[in-house]
Amino acid sequence: MITVTTDELKQAEREAERAQEELREAERDYASNRASQTAYARHKDAVEVADQAAVRARLLRRDWEEQEAVRQLRAAEGEAAAREMAGAVEGLAGSRMAAVGAVVDAVVAMGRALDLLAEHDRLVRAALGRLGGRGLRHGEGEPTGAGLDGSAWIDGTCWPLVDAGSVVGRCLTELVADRYPRHPLARMVWAPHGGVTAGKGRDEVLAMVRAERGR
Repeated sequence: MITVTTDELKQAEREAERAQEELREAERDYASNRASQTAYARHKDAVEVADQAAVRARLLRRDWEEQEAVRQLRAAEGEAAAREMAGAVEGLAGSRMAAVGAVVDAVVAMGRALDLLAEHDRLVRAALGRLGGRGLRHGEGEPTGAGLDGSAWIDGTCWPLVDAGSVVGRCLTELVADRYPRHPLARMVWAPHGGVTAGKGRDEVLAMVRAERGR
C-alpha cells in the first residue's frame, strides 16, 4: 500500500469538493436550458469528473484511516517500549559519554604525540645543521656527518627525520585494522611527508611503538 500523507488527503478532498461545486453549477445550467448541447456536455463532463474525484478522495480517506490506525498503534507501542527501556537509555547515555571521554583522551594524546614527534624532528634537523656547518658529510669511514638523504649520523648511529603525521596515522590505521579489517581506514596508505628519510624515521618509530605495545 502506498503511504498517503495528510496533505495528499486534504488536497484530494478539496478537489472532490470543487468537482461537486462544478457539478451543481452544471446541473443548474442544464436544468435551465435543456436544449443546450453545451450545457449538456458540461453537465456530462462534470458528472464524470465529480464521480472520479469523489472515488479518489474516498479511497484515499480509507487508506489514510487504515494507515493512521497503524501509526497510532505503533506510536503506542513506541511509548510503551520507551518506558520499558528507560534503564537502557541511561546505559546508552553512559556508554556514549564514556566513549566520548576516551576519544577526547585519545585526541589529546595524539596531539601530544604529534608535538613530541615534531620536536624530535626539529632536533634532528638542528643536529643536521650543526654537522653541515662543520663540513661533515656522512660516507664510508665517516661515522659522523650529514647524510645525503637528510639523516644525521652521529658516531655511527643514524638519526633520520620523522614524519609525525604518518606515525600517528599509521598507528590509527593499525588499530582500526585489528578491529575492523574491512573499514576504509584499515586500508589507508600513509605516504611519508618529508622525503625518504622522514619515511625511514617513521618506520623506526613505528617499530619501537610496536615493540613497546608487545605486538
